[in-house]
Formats: sequence, C-alpha cells, structure tokens
Amino acid sequence: MSTTQNAKCKGKHFTWSKPMSHMLLEILAEEALKGNKPSSTFRAESFVKVATEISQKFNVQCEPKHVDNHLKTVKKEWGIITKLKNKSGFGWDDCLKMITVSKDVYDEEVKYLNKKLDMYEAMTIVVGKDMATGNYAKSYADVNLEENTEEQSISIENEGEYEETSKGKETSSSSTQKRQHRKRNRMYEDDGVEKLSKQIGDVALAIQSLSKNQLDVNALYAEVMKIEGFDEITLGEAFDHLVQNEMLAKAFMAKNANLRKIWVQNFVNQHYYRPAC
Repeated sequence: MSTTQNAKCKGKHFTWSKPMSHMLLEILAEEALKGNKPSSTFRAESFVKVATEISQKFNVQCEPKHVDNHLKTVKKEWGIITKLKNKSGFGWDDCLKMITVSKDVYDEEVKYLNKKLDMYEAMTIVVGKDMATGNYAKSYADVNLEENTEEQSISIENEGEYEETSKGKETSSSSTQKRQHRKRNRMYEDDGVEKLSKQIGDVALAIQSLSKNQLDVNALYAEVMKIEGFDEITLGEAFDHLVQNEMLAKAFMAKNANLRKIWVQNFVNQHYYRPAC
C-alpha cells in the first residue's frame, strides 16, 4: 500500500480523509432515500456498500465497522452544528449552508474559553444558587422568612414539651418532615445549578470546536486566483471581501471548483452590476 494514499490502515485503525467522508455521506444519503434506514440506523448492507466503494475508489481496505465508527463521528459533529444553530444569538445562512454569528456575540462567548476564571469559588458561593429558577429560586427576604419560621417552630416545640407523649410525637414528626422538605429543596437547587453548568460547558465546547480551524489566507488567495474567466483585479477584490468575512471564506474553501466559480460570479453581479435608470 502506497504511503501517498489518502488513508492508512494501522492494525484495526482506519483514517478517514475528507473525500472519503464526503463519499460516505453521499452513498448513505442515497441509501436513506431508498428506504434502507428504517430507524435511527442503516441496514447492514448499506455499510457494506460504502466500505466496498471506498475500498475500490481509494485503494484501501475499508470495512463495514470502519463505516459504522465514522458515522458516529459524523453524528457527533451534527449534534454540535444543531446546538449552535438553535442557540440564541446564532443564525443560519441557508444559501451558503453556514452558521453565522455577529462579532459581538462571538466575542462575548469566546472570552470564557480556555481562560482561568478569577474568583470562581467565591462566585459559586455568592451567586451560584441565584441561578436556580421557579419554585427553588430564593430571595434575601425568603431566606429570612424561612429562618424566622424555623426559630418559631423550635420555640413552639420547646413550649409543648410538657404536653402528653402522643402530642409530642406528632410535633417531632412534623418537624422531621419540615427538615426533610428543606433538604429536598437544597438538593433540587444543587441539581439545577449542576445542569445549568453542564449546558454552559456544552455550548463552550461547541464554540471551541467551531473556531478550531483557522483561515489560511495564503491558501485562500491561491484558490481564488485559480478561478478562470475573471481578471486579476476582480479576483483580488473577491479575495479581499473573503478575508474581511472569515466565516464566508471558510465556506468558500469547503466548496468545489464549480461552486467557487459560481460564488465569484454572484460576487461580481452584486458589486459591479448597476441597473439601468
């Protein structure tokens, strides 16, 4: 097997290239339309078909289990994409098939990533439980009222010690129930804070994953200048426009040659075309 191949098999490990991943999605999309995805997964013969065609096209040894494992990676990526599309402040450009976000929103989110959070422990104590919502959100007045109620309850219990034993047992039972209720409230609060923290962490990881791929300006310039049918000045202006819009530039680099040429033509139409008066 040649070392210049797009993928290498090392024992049971199989490395996927981008063209291979694209081919997997194209074949499985066809299989799904044929009815070979009856539930959340595909039929075994669909995986066999993908493995066979990839092996033949790329001269590698791809097996159905490799296809199954890579599909799990694709599902994970789709989960991140879906989460970002639905997040407040993020948008979706259906023409470019691209997640969009304003610089202000991006800067607000990214400033909490990969940075030490000063006074985190103190903030958890001071404002952590204020994040709870609904019946479990407490104000300063609520806390004072609860403390006063506890003190009055204790006082009443002490005054009732001289009463008969059966009544004493009822009072003790009532006090126990109140303590258990307060304990459950604290458990619900802690659970709510924990869930909220997890959600924030998931969004942070999603944004981090989205921002990993840095734009290669030199590669972008080379690809823009390869497009035929346009003069150098026009292509240079298209390149400048892409550099100023990084997310747009990344989408451009992900397209094939035909789609890139169509994008440049649209750019020319938008920036150079002037309707007759």
